[in-house]
Amino acid sequence: MIPYFCFDKIIIGSVIIYTWGIFVAIGVLIAYVFALKQAPEKGIDTKIIHNLFIWVFFGGAAGSILLGQGGLSIVGGIFGVIVTGFLYLKLTKNLYLFFPISDMIVLIMPISFAVGRIGCALINDHQGAETSLLWGIVWPDGTIRHPVAEYLIISALVLFLILKYLKPRLRKSGQLFFSFLFLYSLSRFFLDFTRSTGTPLSDFHYLGFSVAQWLFLAIIFGIIIAKSQYFFKKLKVGKN
Repeated sequence: MIPYFCFDKIIIGSVIIYTWGIFVAIGVLIAYVFALKQAPEKGIDTKIIHNLFIWVFFGGAAGSILLGQGGLSIVGGIFGVIVTGFLYLKLTKNLYLFFPISDMIVLIMPISFAVGRIGCALINDHQGAETSLLWGIVWPDGTIRHPVAEYLIISALVLFLILKYLKPRLRKSGQLFFSFLFLYSLSRFFLDFTRSTGTPLSDFHYLGFSVAQWLFLAIIFGIIIAKSQYFFKKLKVGKN
């Protein structure tokens, strides 16, 4: 079993550095630097990337705050990033770059997520469901709980490897973006079963699923339906 720990800040004299914030900032910086490096290779002006990141930073933060209960904060963050990114590109008449930029950025997003989740793991802010597994964390009250943050780190790294494998095989614009949304939602739907329920730290539950899980299901089935309609449309055109 893993003993409970909470490394939430570093104090240097009168300066307090919060662990979670540092790792989230590093995760964002990784995505930003990656996008700046990749943009010229894709024929995208780096000024667009710079301004876009300013917009999506505040959009993601606003989305996280608005949907900040339990597992919804990351959902709100992703939603905020997508909406503000779309708006910025539309207002600057660069909407045609939405999918090319999205495909480029989602490749590195799992790494950014994994780095940010290291901060979550260090402060132990995800209370897992009770478990008897050997790698469970022994909380101060004596209960053994799933290490949710560690699961999220591992799943993010696996998602990165899958997207890297898919990248050269998905040639149409937007395919990698929707693959990311689908796979991330799928992994989060199942991993959220390891979160604690019935506590102030958890989401409200309806029919056995948390609000976050219902949103992930909506994304999953929305993409499946859209993909199915596209497939049957192509099939019909082919027959004609």
